[in-house]
Amino acid sequence: MKNLQICLSTDDNYAKYAAVVIKSAQENKNRDEELVFHILHSHLGHDNMKKLKQCGNVIFHKIDNSLFEPYFNNGVCKNVTIPTLYRLMLPSLLPEVNRILYLDCDLIVLDSLSDLFNTELSPAQYAACVEDMGANLHMARMGFEQKPENFYFNAGVCLLDLEKMRRNNIEKKMFDYLKANWQKLSYSDQDVMNATLLGHVKKMEKKYNFITINFYFSNDLHPVIAHFAGVKPWKIGFYNIYREKFWEYFIQTPFADDKKQIRIKNMVHFMHNRLCQIFWHIKMYPCFFLKENRRTDLMRIIKNIEYKG
Repeated sequence: MKNLQICLSTDDNYAKYAAVVIKSAQENKNRDEELVFHILHSHLGHDNMKKLKQCGNVIFHKIDNSLFEPYFNNGVCKNVTIPTLYRLMLPSLLPEVNRILYLDCDLIVLDSLSDLFNTELSPAQYAACVEDMGANLHMARMGFEQKPENFYFNAGVCLLDLEKMRRNNIEKKMFDYLKANWQKLSYSDQDVMNATLLGHVKKMEKKYNFITINFYFSNDLHPVIAHFAGVKPWKIGFYNIYREKFWEYFIQTPFADDKKQIRIKNMVHFMHNRLCQIFWHIKMYPCFFLKENRRTDLMRIIKNIEYKG
């Protein structure tokens, strides 16, 4: 049996969405795979921990937030929450784990994670990630040199070689960068990881971290991971073919009896009739008539043509 080590960081507010990630990954794993989920938290409620345990092979790691207080007390981290920094400490938090796949809690897994987890890294590479939307703008914002091996990645899906990171003291380098550059960071830990690992990350295909704000897809894409970065499927006014998949997995979790979430699900479903889809498209792309692909998208909605991801 092959073990795939996966890590999520959550609190009580996002525990139900972490359960969706776990459930979707479990549903799409290969038969010879055992998924081990490491949940980083500081004070998850007993009921939420019990429900998450029912979703799969879950190991909880309670983090002492006092470790991070120096970064907050001196103003280093004024606009972020402590859990966002947990992933920066993964090399020391999980000393027995050599390789781990970090996943945000606002995504769903649609295929086996095996190929991603077993990605071959060169001796100089610490991670494997997908280039972020607007990567060139991020590169300019961060002052990164435009070189073939340099790119700005989205850290919501990140394969990390923890053994190599420990060997080269990457964790300390990340926190040193955080303390020295906190005033110019727009995306906190993601900016820190990009700056510290610049030139040492393998660029992966977009299917491994498909940002679903681009909610019209080519039929042959078949994402392995659909990432709801920005606009969430549990928010009103969001149209995306993977929104329905999210709710399919949600109702299979122990959180399916959450009446508030069911009300949200029903309201979202009601709001997404064809008229609302047309309104949403025009709101998102007010100049749609200038671009052929956006005009085509609108006609597909009007004609009620199904999208296949």
